[in-house]
Amino acid sequence: MEREEQIQIVNSWLQDLSSVLEVKLSLDNEGVCTFQIGENLISLEVSSDFPMVHIYSPLLALSAEDKDSNTALLVKALELNAFQVLTRGGAIAAVPGGGFLIYCYSIPIPNTNSEQFSSALETFFETIPEIKSLLIEPSDIIPKAEKMTPGFLKI
Repeated sequence: MEREEQIQIVNSWLQDLSSVLEVKLSLDNEGVCTFQIGENLISLEVSSDFPMVHIYSPLLALSAEDKDSNTALLVKALELNAFQVLTRGGAIAAVPGGGFLIYCYSIPIPNTNSEQFSSALETFFETIPEIKSLLIEPSDIIPKAEKMTPGFLKI
C-alpha cells in the first residue's frame, strides 16, 4: 500500500470523524493532523515507514533540574507500560530531546475501517487522563522486583 493511498484512507476516516466532532479534520502535506479536545492535544501521523497511523498526545514535562524526579517518573511510566494493560494497548514514551512524555498508540491502516479508527481514538482519548493521573499520584502499581514471581501481576 503506497503512502498516498494511506493518507487518502486516513483522511476519509478523519472526514467521518469531523462530522461527529463538528470540526474539520484533515492531514497536512506531511501526513499529520493535530487537534485539541478539552485540554488534550492529540496528533495523528501517517507513518512514512509502515502502513500505520500513529496517535500521540503529550502527558507530562520532564524537569530540567530534578533528575531524581525524572527517574521516578520514568520508572512509573515503565511500570504502567508493563504488558500494555493499564495503557490499553498504547505506550508511554519519552520524545528524544523533547523533554516530555507522550502517550502513543499505532493503528494498522490495512484492514481497519472508519468505525474501528473512531473507536480506537475514543479509547485513546479516554485513557489520557487516566494515565496522567497514574503518573502523578503516588501508588504501588506494580510490586517491587523482589516480589516478582509467576503470577505477580494482579490487574
